Amino acid sequence: MPSELLHLPPLYTLVGLYRLITDPFIRQPVLDKIKHASVRGLVVGGIYAAGTWKLMDWFVRHFLIGQGWNIFKSHKALEKESAHGVVNVGIGKFSIPIDIVLYTHLFILLPQISSILRYFIYKNLKIARSRAYSLTVSSRGKPHEFWSQGYIEEWAQPPALPGSGQVDKNGRRIRSNTQYIDWILWWPTQLVLRKYLFLPLSPSLPLLAPLVKSFLRSITTGEYLHQPYFDTKGMNNDDIWRWVEERKWAYRAFGFAASLIESIPIIGLFFSISNRVGAAMWAFDLEKRQHLFSAGIIQPLQPGQVGFYGMGSVDDLGVDIQKAEKEIDRKFSTRKSTGTHENDNEQEGVFELKGKGLGVKESGREKVL
Repeated sequence: MPSELLHLPPLYTLVGLYRLITDPFIRQPVLDKIKHASVRGLVVGGIYAAGTWKLMDWFVRHFLIGQGWNIFKSHKALEKESAHGVVNVGIGKFSIPIDIVLYTHLFILLPQISSILRYFIYKNLKIARSRAYSLTVSSRGKPHEFWSQGYIEEWAQPPALPGSGQVDKNGRRIRSNTQYIDWILWWPTQLVLRKYLFLPLSPSLPLLAPLVKSFLRSITTGEYLHQPYFDTKGMNNDDIWRWVEERKWAYRAFGFAASLIESIPIIGLFFSISNRVGAAMWAFDLEKRQHLFSAGIIQPLQPGQVGFYGMGSVDDLGVDIQKAEKEIDRKFSTRKSTGTHENDNEQEGVFELKGKGLGVKESGREKVL
């Protein structure tokens, strides 16, 4: 990928989606793992939706917008807006009118269908995510030496480590601005905020909830998606903290985009796979940059050079980055062991799954074999 893309981290989510769709070397093995379970899950979800539609419709009419809990009438502006059974969802010119019963029904039903689908593909989805990252790394055609050179400091004055007391139960350093996020993202808290605070105030507010949640978990999501990269480099907890701290806004931007598209019901499960491809592509570009610093082609950045994303500017480093990266590619491509592409895939980039799950909303770790 061009070096300029490093300064637009959210675009790697689109890169990952494009690669997953267009590259059969990645797409076929990944989708083969989940396609049959996905069909079963969608069929069951469709049956559930058809079987509960009338019951849910009655529940919505009598309790959510009727005389029961009456939550839609708790705000005068909303009562006026929904007086004719229609609400405008969106902002200004970008709002669309929609039947209030249908909107509330879909707002409840779609996450339920997504949960049903996830139940059917859960085990294979974990493997598909890991396989997507693995195959993307393998498709870059680089040997183990390219990925395992270790942590190379890119700042002339790296950030100081926080106090030793700020660690979690696994010994990993806790960022000061993420200590209370777990409570906010706890599912009962989300339920109260979404259905009993946002929805009564305005029908558009629940659509903004994913934006808030994605922002809150952005930096931890970005760091989480790069766990395989950190493990391959052999980085310890201090190295990881310093690495992410130097690039915190890059990780926030990428993590926000990744978390946001994964929060979309049903298709967000597919995005959770494509985000692994995007994370691997970003890791590859970051590692090429690490080799430029390791070879002395780029000197450590002074405080005035680091820029917003912590990686300086492509134009002010005094180096032809694209030419230097081509030299790095040529150097490691010639060192790549001979053999078929399929054999390389079997030997490199394989991941063993550890923990309860590997999604943005789940805890767990990936460990490189």
